[in-house]
Amino acid sequence: MKIYLPNNVKYIIDKIYKEGYEAFIVGGCVRDSILGIEPNDYDITTNAKPSEIIKIFKNHKLIENGIKHGTVGVIIDNEVYEITTYRLEGEYENNRRPKNVEFTSNISQDLKRRDFTINAIAYNDKVGIIDEFGGIQDIKNKIVKTVGNPDERFNEDGLRIIRAIRFSNKLNFEIESITLDSIYKNAYIIKNISKERITDEFTKIILSKKPQDMMLLYKTGVFKHIGILLKMDIHSYKCFEKEIEVLEKCDLDVSERLAMLEYVIRRKSFEKSNCKEDFDKCSIVENLKYSNQIINEYKLLLEYMLMNTDDIDLVKIKLILNKIGPEKFKKVLKLKSLYYSYCLKEEVNLIDEIIDNIKRIEEKNECYKIKDLNIDGNELQKLGYRGKEIGEKLNFLLNKVMENPNYNKKEILIGLL
Repeated sequence: MKIYLPNNVKYIIDKIYKEGYEAFIVGGCVRDSILGIEPNDYDITTNAKPSEIIKIFKNHKLIENGIKHGTVGVIIDNEVYEITTYRLEGEYENNRRPKNVEFTSNISQDLKRRDFTINAIAYNDKVGIIDEFGGIQDIKNKIVKTVGNPDERFNEDGLRIIRAIRFSNKLNFEIESITLDSIYKNAYIIKNISKERITDEFTKIILSKKPQDMMLLYKTGVFKHIGILLKMDIHSYKCFEKEIEVLEKCDLDVSERLAMLEYVIRRKSFEKSNCKEDFDKCSIVENLKYSNQIINEYKLLLEYMLMNTDDIDLVKIKLILNKIGPEKFKKVLKLKSLYYSYCLKEEVNLIDEIIDNIKRIEEKNECYKIKDLNIDGNELQKLGYRGKEIGEKLNFLLNKVMENPNYNKKEILIGLL
């Protein structure tokens, strides 16, 4: 089997060979090439030690912050190529990291320590394919399977449990039965993994083409062990399984998809509970590690998605426009409409009415912000108002104008004071 190698990758491998060592591409880039998918990047593995890699590529810019793990980054044409020394399968601490890194000169030993057979394939143009664990056959059969004993692999690094589910999702593969049984058995290990690492894998699933595959995180108990405690009977579960498909209709936006997922969870898992504490302690965002920007956007979207649509009249529309602006409000309504398009046409009609009202407000330039009043703080000052009283009066006038747009004339506004 011949795999295409970009010129820079060929250059790196050839240069390492010229110095008396060997090198291969390995992992996801080999897997994707076999599948006919263009790799995003290329990982290179070699029997050269990090100090030797540094000498070989001394005329290139290097990144050495991964050197304790055996990795040196070589920069060529502004691209970073990670070169890692063959490593032995060693002892792991707390189900997440090797106690120490031990190098080997044997490619087979390096491949043996990897997570899944589909990622344990190496290649270069000189030797060809090295596949000692049936990775190519598993790719053909569309199977995700651990290298060796799955209990051992998952106990070495608990994140592999979520990675198995993610690869199944990404590649549309089945998880091999013994591997899947081990995921159910070892799901508790995930609580030892940092929130940052879990969040990174979870985000890749939620932004995938089939985000509903995260149901496997619920079925296997992974959700439970990271603090997301869903309370569903059989009926609610079946509805949840169906309604979660709405995620693939959402934009590829983390905050948007998180808000939609949380909305579905709250409706199905807590439909008999009004307890905010129940909601919050089981929240996905509360139990993962997202940036403040993502969290704030998610919270805003969810807050307004949870409002009763039939309570939103023209004045309330303007109050919401004032608070979050038209762009965010339209996004909220789009998400609610997507959700209810699966189950409740009457709700979609109500949402469409609100959207039509927003359009009319914008077309008529109706006032919903203080700056759009035909009177300002300076004019109120001339009328004798001072300090916080000015703000109070402007808010009073804004409320009046939102109720009756015809009031937005200076003489009428002064008369209302």
